[in-house]
Amino acid sequence: MSDKAYSMPSCSCCFRKISPDDVGSVKFRCPSCGDVVQVRCSFCRNKEINYTCPACNFIGP
Repeated sequence: MSDKAYSMPSCSCCFRKISPDDVGSVKFRCPSCGDVVQVRCSFCRNKEINYTCPACNFIGP
């Protein structure tokens, strides 16, 4: 067994930790610059809450 602790990712919109059980959460690269990985929880996706890329200021739904 590994001694590494698993760190849950945080949503790029609401900054809540995303559990592995969160069906509907996604992780993707910024569609504009591709430099930053965005992580979105299912709640923010369903509510269509905008996110902003910190590298290029792209605003996505």
